[in-house]
Amino acid sequence: MQIKVFLEKQNKEKNVSINENSTIRELMKILEINASEVIVVRNNEIITEKEKIKPKDTIKFLSVISGG
Repeated sequence: MQIKVFLEKQNKEKNVSINENSTIRELMKILEINASEVIVVRNNEIITEKEKIKPKDTIKFLSVISGG
């Protein structure tokens, strides 16, 4: 299955092939993304890494910014 992924940190979008019924956590392993460094957005909705990915999803990994 093909999905679109936007990586904010790298400012690029790419297509990724994954197995059906894969989770966001599995996608993050493939892309070598640390869960504590991003917020995951699917189709403009914030989700957790336990969520299953559906065909034609657009997944965005937005960088977490902190400061004081």
